[in-house]
Amino acid sequence: MFKKNKQVIIWVIIAIVLVLFWLLPRGDDKEQIAGEIKNHSNVTNINHIEVIDDNKSVAFSKTADGTEMEMYLEKSLFSWKKKRDYSFIPEGITEPIHLSFFDSPFSNEEEFNAVLLRVFDKEIDSVKIVKGRDIIHNFKLLAKDSDEKFGLFRTKSGEIYDAEYIAYNSEGEVVYSSTPQ
Repeated sequence: MFKKNKQVIIWVIIAIVLVLFWLLPRGDDKEQIAGEIKNHSNVTNINHIEVIDDNKSVAFSKTADGTEMEMYLEKSLFSWKKKRDYSFIPEGITEPIHLSFFDSPFSNEEEFNAVLLRVFDKEIDSVKIVKGRDIIHNFKLLAKDSDEKFGLFRTKSGEIYDAEYIAYNSEGEVVYSSTPQ
């Protein structure tokens, strides 16, 4: 009887391991994210996928009609899930940096404000957000596969809306400065 129970326990453990293996995500994160993006949009080209904090991601892509998209995804226990997406039309933008403000799409960050900074000038290496003498954030810019740069920042502070954004080149010289509205 003891031997029969031992065999049953072994088979149950094997079954649990197989089920968990089947449920757990396969492949690397960027492959999984690309699959999730293709499931939710008419994407023809994924320009860049950036994984943030191991469980958050922003991906930049283009749709069949040429519209630029950004999609925010979050990793659950078993897979990556789309949280929110936005389209971006660069038409009419003349400044070297472009700011997008929105509520953070990630779990447990619902009260956070977010800034997506798009950089169109290759000379710009860093951007600092300042309010008076206080530095709110110093962007370490990330490069997309298309050689464009971007930064993503999340904060509870509303000061980002009327702060000054100062862009610097690699020598630390000011290349651009936005004036608060």
